[in-house]
Amino acid sequence: MSDDELKVELAWITTELYQAGLITAMGGNISVRSSTQPDCAWITPSQIFKGHLMAEQMIMIDGEGKKIRGDGDPSMESIYHAGIMKSRPDINAVVHTHAPLSTIFGMCDLEVLPVNTEAVYCLSMPVIPFYLGGSKELARAVIDQVGQTKVIGAFLRNHGLLTVGKSLRAAADNSYMVEHVVDILLKIKMAGLSPSQIPEEMVKFLVQSGGALY
Repeated sequence: MSDDELKVELAWITTELYQAGLITAMGGNISVRSSTQPDCAWITPSQIFKGHLMAEQMIMIDGEGKKIRGDGDPSMESIYHAGIMKSRPDINAVVHTHAPLSTIFGMCDLEVLPVNTEAVYCLSMPVIPFYLGGSKELARAVIDQVGQTKVIGAFLRNHGLLTVGKSLRAAADNSYMVEHVVDILLKIKMAGLSPSQIPEEMVKFLVQSGGALY
């Protein structure tokens, strides 16, 4: 895709996630690696209604998360978006949402159980301690636990959900997947049930072949 096409997709998927209830009016941020400048990325702007963004509102940031093109300000969490892409050449998009169920899950010290194949891909997702949004401490923790590993994302305690992918579509789809898995796990917990789980040998097989989710 050209950069113009990436910006259109970035605006469209942001609106899609807003309509799905995973991004709030002002909460959440999404980025995608530039096709013409691989060390840079396009990211959603700060403090602007997320339900109807336009391609021309996207901001280009460098590898340190600093603005280099566009009107307005980039998301205040641009540092870790840039840091993840800088650390992981396999990742071309980062999606941070305020997904309600994933937010609940991340603040309650619950365990991801391999109840279905999608849950298997969430097993290694860390829970990152609470730090103020946009802080250096949050950026450092995210880059350390997502940028330096092969996880598909992380739960941000008392904050939301972070997912990554080889494409913007893949990163967004991972957000949907995690929220779906968490929905199942929370309902199991609320019902007081003891669910069957995928056998350990199959879990290992699925984990080894899980790269397609990126």
